[in-house]
Amino acid sequence: MKKILFSTVLFLFITSFVNAQQKGPVNSNYLIENGISPRVLDAAASLFMQDGRFLNEAVLIKESNGTKKEYHLEFLFDPKYKDGMDLRVVNKSNNLTKKETKQLRKYIERSHYFSRMSRDYLYDEESLKRAGKKGDTLILEYYYQKKDIDPYLKNIKRMKGRIYLIKGALYKVELENVRPLKKKINSLKKTVYYAKTNEGGYIVTSMTEDMSSGKGDKQVTTKILTKTLDHRDDNGLELTWKNKPEQPAYLSAQPDTINVKLGGVLPFLGKETTKLGYQLPRPVGVAGFVYAHNQLLEFTGLEVSFNNGNWYNLENLFALEDSKVNQLSDIYLAKADVWLFPFFNIMAMVGGGVNDLKGELVINDDLRDFLEDLPEWIIDVPNLPRSIPINSSVTSEVYGLGAIFAGGAGDFNITLNYQLLFTKIVEANTTNMVNIITPMVGYSLPFGLSVLAGAQGQFYNTQLKGYFDIEDSEGVMHRLDYLVDFEPVKWNGIFGLYIGFNKHWEMSVQIGFGQRTSLTAVFGYRF
Repeated sequence: MKKILFSTVLFLFITSFVNAQQKGPVNSNYLIENGISPRVLDAAASLFMQDGRFLNEAVLIKESNGTKKEYHLEFLFDPKYKDGMDLRVVNKSNNLTKKETKQLRKYIERSHYFSRMSRDYLYDEESLKRAGKKGDTLILEYYYQKKDIDPYLKNIKRMKGRIYLIKGALYKVELENVRPLKKKINSLKKTVYYAKTNEGGYIVTSMTEDMSSGKGDKQVTTKILTKTLDHRDDNGLELTWKNKPEQPAYLSAQPDTINVKLGGVLPFLGKETTKLGYQLPRPVGVAGFVYAHNQLLEFTGLEVSFNNGNWYNLENLFALEDSKVNQLSDIYLAKADVWLFPFFNIMAMVGGGVNDLKGELVINDDLRDFLEDLPEWIIDVPNLPRSIPINSSVTSEVYGLGAIFAGGAGDFNITLNYQLLFTKIVEANTTNMVNIITPMVGYSLPFGLSVLAGAQGQFYNTQLKGYFDIEDSEGVMHRLDYLVDFEPVKWNGIFGLYIGFNKHWEMSVQIGFGQRTSLTAVFGYRF
């Protein structure tokens, strides 16, 4: 029994001692302890996370079903390029097919869609630990963060990194997937080699990447060999390091350079915003959308006039506090919009709709005396009911303008949508001006999906004035003017979803809740 107890204590002591050795230095970590910025681990995740500008040559070897193809490329990364481009590629072997060139362009474009200013480090500092030591080589292990990683770098969330320090100097970083990757990638291993420059700091000097993908008999192996030919700091100073290749002819613009645009003229400041990591929609869009709402209106005033005569105030003749009408509106609109700035959009809309009104005007007893004084061609009601039913359907013509103010940080975004609409009710010969304000907060999920929540306020003139033409039994036309005042619903809550399909198609659905219920569905195309 004593032997078992002694063995247990000894095991616990050894385990605690080993665990203590795994922890980093006090108030520091192994990288900082050796004078190495954790930023170098960002460069292992993507070469384009390095500071400055550099020129790399790359050899890509692709094998599939016994067929081998080799590509020779040069990559020029320059965040200060005058046209707003970070990355350009030269095809030195001239053997890219049209499809492969298109894929390379997509790769170049995607490489801009993450921010080098979005966070301090991509790696998970708590995961950094000592994995072992062999002679002068110290081996560390780490993982990247699970959250707030741009989709462009999503694979690094499933990879483990091993850092090799030789006599305190960074030698290389190995990355290997520890969980299955998407897009049918079976395995991915990357080795990134570093050198300390004579001017200070570390840069990537070369990299090898081996990837296996596909299913069944359709297996594809890809090997990428990358070598740094030239690297300069943000001020253009040439960096030197041990075994640096001979100075190449620095790329400027060659006819076979593959390039993509970060956007056109619009939106203004769009290229600069894209380079900071924000993915902007295409500037011009057209869309069709349907809006439907249901709300209960309360009458607060009612006046009529016949044949341009005196106005009669009917407030005392009807119990307006008990008189209500339910408004169900279906509106169909076509919209065109353009982003002038990344944060400012303007739009124009035109369309029409149908408004169904169902309710009642509750009659006061004093109304009987009033009706006896009216001409017989207007009304002849021998048995006056308790209320006058309202059950009508009127059509409307809708047109207007709008603007959107937008901003965001990380996966969160804020929008303020303002619309000024004019609704002309054809049958009632009246036009009303409506101001609609919709503040929203959104959160971006994977696959282009965003969840939205906010509120919508509708503000308009509550006094509707118009007229009806009435024909009597003798064929004589009479004019009935009216002035109706009512209490509308001003605010209701909004919840919605937005999804973008590739770069062009987009769709959103919003549901309104509260005293006014609504449904908005938008389907559009962006140019």
